Amino acid sequence: MSTATVEPPSLRRDGRDQWRRWRWPLAVALIVIIGIGLIALTVPTTDDSRRLSPANAAPAGTRALAQVLERQGVEVREAHSTGEAVDRTTAGSTLLVTDTVLLADEQLDRLAHDDAARLVLVEPDDLALSVLAPQVRAAGYSNLTDSRPASCAVGAAVTAGDVRGGGYLYARSGGARDGGVSVCYPQADSDDHDDVDTGTERGNYVLTESNGKQIVVIGQSDLITNEHVAENGNASLALNTLGSQESLVWYLPDPLEQVGAGQRATLGELMPDWVRWAVIQLALVALVAMLWRARRFGALVGEPLPVVVRAAETQEGRARLYRQVSARGRAAATLRTAALRRLATRVAAPPGTSPPQLVVMLAATTGRDPHEIHRVLLGPPPETDGALVELADRLDELERAAGIRHRPS
Repeated sequence: MSTATVEPPSLRRDGRDQWRRWRWPLAVALIVIIGIGLIALTVPTTDDSRRLSPANAAPAGTRALAQVLERQGVEVREAHSTGEAVDRTTAGSTLLVTDTVLLADEQLDRLAHDDAARLVLVEPDDLALSVLAPQVRAAGYSNLTDSRPASCAVGAAVTAGDVRGGGYLYARSGGARDGGVSVCYPQADSDDHDDVDTGTERGNYVLTESNGKQIVVIGQSDLITNEHVAENGNASLALNTLGSQESLVWYLPDPLEQVGAGQRATLGELMPDWVRWAVIQLALVALVAMLWRARRFGALVGEPLPVVVRAAETQEGRARLYRQVSARGRAAATLRTAALRRLATRVAAPPGTSPPQLVVMLAATTGRDPHEIHRVLLGPPPETDGALVELADRLDELERAAGIRHRPS
């Protein structure tokens, strides 16, 4: 009886079988990799959709103003971090800062001591004013955007004449001298009923001096946008305000910027080179010891700590300090900045997203009125303790609506 011989498997035949099995998945993976590479090469690295960005040609951008300034010989440079803004300013520079609500105390302190000859703040909050322009305070908000006369002796305002009114209003602080603060485009009407000091002159363009430099506070950001810069004397006022120096640093704060990053040497930079290798060797020895003794490990046993420290105690202590000095504006700014960072992370906001853009994203996510969200996140600071508590409740309610759950204290 004859027996059939069994042919041994061939490596070549196995290779062909594997290729036929995997060629289509490999082809799809290669196409995906090539597509991702092409997208990464063709998509611009800068986001031109941010409000008040000098590269944004949309109505809310400021590309038109930036291009006119460059044609007049002013060097316009963008900055997206506090360190970058401070490094680029010189004694012959103007520093323009937008969205000050995103800046922490440390960032404001660095801006207060930069080398710029002129500092221009667009719609600053009370926290920014207390550090950068203590002679000025926030004094309400107005929706009346009809043209207003300068009614002051500031050269840029006198030359521009009537400009767009409304926006955030500012006034002299309690201890400021009249001669040290010039309030232009005054208006007595305000939508903020909490501001009862109706006898104080309030306007949306203020000039003062602090830390040896000129400080200009602009409460109406529409003055410099592409949509409104050509109206009345808006262009003249913007050009004379931002074009007085040979260079202009345009700082657009990033809500996801890590405060203090890159300003101090890390622990690894301070260590000698031999420490790194010693740590690696010790880690290998510890790993070998763990593998050697792992078989003797039993079940994990929980053991209570001798002392339990509640995180809420630190929060309560800081709140008492704020209350003792009536720092409602600083407390509100701290709450709003923390909420903005958490909400930006929750809705996956891209780097460079401005607070107004984040408001639109939150409105789409939560289905709430964008005007109400804007007032909660970017409105004027509370004037009473009750208003501060209400603001904290509104922020907590907004975070819950966005899907952020806080664990109980």
